[in-house]
Amino acid sequence: MEREMEEGVASERPATATGQELTLCRSHLRQGPVWMEDPAKAAAMHGIKAALKEDSASCYMCLARAAEDSESRVRGEICIMKRVGKKECKTEPMKKNPQRRASILASALGELSRIDEMDNIVSQFFEKGYAMMEAGTTGDRETLLAIKKDWGNPQQLASWDPATDDHCRWSGVTCKTMGGGVVELSLASLNLSGSVPASVCSLKNLTSLDLSYNNLTGAFPAAALYACARLRFLNLSNNRFFGPLPAGIDNLSPAMEHLNLSRNHFGGEVPAAVARLRALKSLQLDTNDFTGAYPAAEISELAGLELLTLAVNAFAPGPVPREFAKLTNLSYIGMSRMNLTGEIPEEFANLTELTMFAMDSNYLSGSIPSWVLQHGKLQDVYLYDNNLSGELTCNVMAANLAELDLSTNKLTGEIPESFGNLKNLAGICLSENHLSGTIPASIGLLPRLIDIELSLNQLSETLCSKGLLYYINAHNNSFSGVLPVNLGDCVPLSCLYLADNRLSGDFPTKIWSLPELKIVLIQNNSFTGTLPGEMSSTISWIKISDNMFSGSVPKSATGLVVFNAVNNRLTGELPADMSKTTGFTGTLPSEISSTISWIEIGDNMFSGSVPKSATGLFMFRAENNRLTGELPADLSKLANLTELVLAGNMITGTIPKSIVLLQSLVKLDLSGNRISCVLP
Repeated sequence: MEREMEEGVASERPATATGQELTLCRSHLRQGPVWMEDPAKAAAMHGIKAALKEDSASCYMCLARAAEDSESRVRGEICIMKRVGKKECKTEPMKKNPQRRASILASALGELSRIDEMDNIVSQFFEKGYAMMEAGTTGDRETLLAIKKDWGNPQQLASWDPATDDHCRWSGVTCKTMGGGVVELSLASLNLSGSVPASVCSLKNLTSLDLSYNNLTGAFPAAALYACARLRFLNLSNNRFFGPLPAGIDNLSPAMEHLNLSRNHFGGEVPAAVARLRALKSLQLDTNDFTGAYPAAEISELAGLELLTLAVNAFAPGPVPREFAKLTNLSYIGMSRMNLTGEIPEEFANLTELTMFAMDSNYLSGSIPSWVLQHGKLQDVYLYDNNLSGELTCNVMAANLAELDLSTNKLTGEIPESFGNLKNLAGICLSENHLSGTIPASIGLLPRLIDIELSLNQLSETLCSKGLLYYINAHNNSFSGVLPVNLGDCVPLSCLYLADNRLSGDFPTKIWSLPELKIVLIQNNSFTGTLPGEMSSTISWIKISDNMFSGSVPKSATGLVVFNAVNNRLTGELPADMSKTTGFTGTLPSEISSTISWIEIGDNMFSGSVPKSATGLFMFRAENNRLTGELPADLSKLANLTELVLAGNMITGTIPKSIVLLQSLVKLDLSGNRISCVLP
């Protein structure tokens, strides 16, 4: 009768509502209790308690049957009828064959009497299914308690309490929808110790296991993990596992997509079997003790791989595997500190999905391929600390580049003007190369640039920015001229490192009062001008030696820890009440704040006496000034000094006996004074 109804109705209905719906419904249900994974979702998918499509040209229904097989797994074919009253039926389209129509409707209406029976069948169908789910979840609860016991009932798993009913609410436990089995254990950073319990794979529905950032030890837990047949995500990173990976590591779940074994102490060679986990999208083996060769050819066959890290391992020296160019889905490749040699392959231009490219701290040579600075999706490039040479491509157009570090190489030529195209660039480091010429003005206009490091090159001209920089490191270059006044508008600036250049002119006074400024290292230039009377309280380090600053030291610098002003033209005294600030406010006072550890003020014209108290001071260099008076009789409050250099002053008197209290002193220079007597 069903077939008769299907054929009769389908022949007179539009193509949008055919008898194929019945076939599809039955096909899904014959596959087994898929609905148990998510009853609500499956109900919609398979048509349970939902009518088949209906249109104005048809009134039809189908029967339902449910069956249970010998393994007590519910299977069935259910296509729930759409109950349609007589008055609602549209019979006009069936006029071509009225006898056929009458037969079909009579049969359908006869089946309406079975609706109550149908409801009973469906109810039983779900009741048995939920009973099966309840039995399964109870087993998972007992398994979790066994896992907790195997770990010695740690306090970190206190929420795994047998007195509580719903284990799906326990910390780190995720279950299927509507009380299904455990599918995820996320137990990172719990300071768990020991090994991975063998009982973990008794959680038959487990798909994700995260045990990262713990203190787990031992060999790779093959025996425990091979039984996790559905595992797709495994993270054992940042533990203390050791030893070689098993040759049969491909006995892990064939569904494995994410395997993270980084930051452990796994050693030996990486087995080729790891590449037989064909579903892998992410393979992280970095920061271990692997040696020898790694299976590059096999890894290159993992077509779905999106993330690969092999960095920080003592692999045998060798070239960058060109076959990795076949991994066209890669978005992240980390191959730092793994003894790579040779050149960066041009073939890697095929890796069009790359967003992160790291091969720093290797032995790479040759030039940087143009594709690196022309890639459409690259965001972070780290190639520092290699032997790369040559000039940078003049056509830079990697529009998404945010971080670029090419420092500590042998790059030559000028910085291309087209760097101004990198509108998303936030940080650029080109230090320790052989770059020359000027810094392109376009770099100073980059809207997101906050960090620029150009030190140890042969660059010239002045440095400017748009006002967003928080870190400037351009020491040991050939910069000349004056600093632009608008550098004082860089409100986020925290570190200014311009030492060892040829900069001159008055140092912009606005810089001293920047609210985030912590470190100013501008020694060995030709800056002039005076220091302000008041500095930002955030400043902790000032080194202005070998310049031509004049005037007195600031009256307020409450955060100062290190002050080096050797070889300037400073005059006057350090403040007598230095103890109320944590920095300098005038001449040499009798007390120096305990927070100050380092003072270098040699080759100036400071006067006054040697301080009597500076309990935090390790270094005090004040040679070639105009200090007078005697050394303090009690040096116990200077007991942490390692260097005391007071040569070339006008200090008188004798060396006090308390000098023996300076147990850490390694350098003492009192020459060129008027001190009499010998060392006690």
